[in-house]
Amino acid sequence: MIRFRDAFVLAYTKLRVHRIRTGAAIGVSGILFGLIVAVIVVTQGIFSSVEGFSDVGLNNRAVLNVTKTAEGVLFSEYEHKEDPVFVAEVERRHEAFVKKKAAAAQKYGILYNPAIEDPSPVSIDPKTKQKVLSDSSLDNSIVVELGNEKRIAAHKPFDIQKYLEKYSSAKVIQDYKQVEPSKGTLTYMKDGKEKFTSDNNSSMYFGSEETPSLTILDGSLSKPFIANTSFDPSKGEIPVILPFNTAEKLLGLKKMDVAATTQERVDRIREVRDRIGEVTATYCYRNNASQGLLMRAIAQEEEMERGASDASYVKPTVLYKIPDEKSCGAVKVVSDTRTASQKWQDSQRALYEKEIGAYSGDPEQHLITMRGVGVSSDIGSSGQGSVSDLIQSLFSSSLGYGTWNIPADLLEKVPAAARPDAVFASNNALTRERIFFGYESYLVDFTDKEEARALLKVNGMFGGGAGSVYASPFGSGVLIVDELKTMFTNVLLWTLAVVGGVAIIILASIIGRTVSEGRRESSIFRAIGASRVDIGSVYGIYVLLLSLRIVFFAAILGAFIGLTVEIIFWKEATLGARLAYASSDLTKEFHLFSLASPYLLWIAGAIIVAGVVASIIPILLGARRNPIKDMRNDG
Repeated sequence: MIRFRDAFVLAYTKLRVHRIRTGAAIGVSGILFGLIVAVIVVTQGIFSSVEGFSDVGLNNRAVLNVTKTAEGVLFSEYEHKEDPVFVAEVERRHEAFVKKKAAAAQKYGILYNPAIEDPSPVSIDPKTKQKVLSDSSLDNSIVVELGNEKRIAAHKPFDIQKYLEKYSSAKVIQDYKQVEPSKGTLTYMKDGKEKFTSDNNSSMYFGSEETPSLTILDGSLSKPFIANTSFDPSKGEIPVILPFNTAEKLLGLKKMDVAATTQERVDRIREVRDRIGEVTATYCYRNNASQGLLMRAIAQEEEMERGASDASYVKPTVLYKIPDEKSCGAVKVVSDTRTASQKWQDSQRALYEKEIGAYSGDPEQHLITMRGVGVSSDIGSSGQGSVSDLIQSLFSSSLGYGTWNIPADLLEKVPAAARPDAVFASNNALTRERIFFGYESYLVDFTDKEEARALLKVNGMFGGGAGSVYASPFGSGVLIVDELKTMFTNVLLWTLAVVGGVAIIILASIIGRTVSEGRRESSIFRAIGASRVDIGSVYGIYVLLLSLRIVFFAAILGAFIGLTVEIIFWKEATLGARLAYASSDLTKEFHLFSLASPYLLWIAGAIIVAGVVASIIPILLGARRNPIKDMRNDG
């Protein structure tokens, strides 16, 4: 019987004797497993850093933006311009409208020629001789009004509560709506100035630098981004959270050079957050009457400029003054030379417009001043390099592209006069997006992240989304990180299986050769009384020692690669993370190296298992050989 110590010495001697063979096995297998170790320590570093930022932004929340679009094409006037039923209905409405206007015109003594003012949108097709709507008549108010009615009638409200029934932890966030006045326009006054043109129509359907959209957001969602804690709502300013780049521009700070150091960029983040309370911006709201009167004043001024050199030009009897471009003020009358008769006629026209429903009401306008209270992220905007931008894009805590967010709880504290209902009141009417596109959007908060991920897999970015409902993460990349962890585990298992298979082939070849070359030695031991188990234990210890050397080499190689990545990129990654989270704690760092992964034990186990599996067949075959024949053949 061979003692354990002797078996260990014999196994260790075999490793030393076959240096080239042992080195080749350790080198090839170690490199394969070492690369996996490097990926694990870097990935674990990223995941650990993300957890370290979990209390920043919305990274402890699982919030989804659930959007419902129309199933199929909604009613289109263009598709029905030759539909006899639709055309006949348009014709009936037009005739009734003309009849109503004619009666009102006669009542108030207004000259009215329907052939000129209200020509019929219905015409005769020269080929089919049927009544149709021409392409140009599709903009007719009656055609548009009837089309809207049909779209509204066909609109099926999305029952978000019913849709979320199977997700017990889901809760719809109520305070989430785009600021979109239904009667009038809300214009961003870039550089504090209202842009005056004869086609001044700045409705805000899309967010951009020129017309950033405003969204009222639940206070619990906006709170992590608040930096200006001294905001005073009694001053009548509207609190707003701005994207980092926008805040930077409004503070008059130049965009940082690409060559700027990490410390300089961190200092810029700190400066923007500390000074966000200095940022102000203005919007101008005008209802339809105010907007129409402004257009009239602008057109009058342009007309007077053209007629200045014409001696026969007669100025209008009522002269309007365009308000100061910084005031969002009312259009004022500076001169009224109308006769009593003209004034009476104008008063009659006003009564006439009210009766036919064309009166737009009294002019109303409001100058709305915004005050910065917080900073959110800009996706991929660091400009520092690929690593920084990658970290920022993956883990961004952004509240929306091109969107300025108004905390709902702070807005409620602003005096009512400074937040006019015409702009900020809840609007239950169907918006343009709902009428034309069947579009509805909701924010849903999940206390169970797995339920949120399940929804993303059914109708979202994790594999679903084929239907009319689509879900996407809102405010942070926490769910994306969780999904990446799952994907990483699956990829790691498959990689280990493949690399382990390669290692088994390599080790089986080397171990088989070692056992084959040791036949004479084994025969001698058998001749002096060693059992098959004793011989097997020698080779078993040999395999274990070989596997441990591969483990050691793979660990050193993987740690070296991981530390190299950490040393080169951690500063850029930290910058990207701080920008992504619009971090209020600028002491947090983002590292790309960690040994805290349980998967490292998997690697060690996989190497040992590969060695054991690779040795089973050679050792069993060697143990079954006849020692007498082996000695005779070797002799």
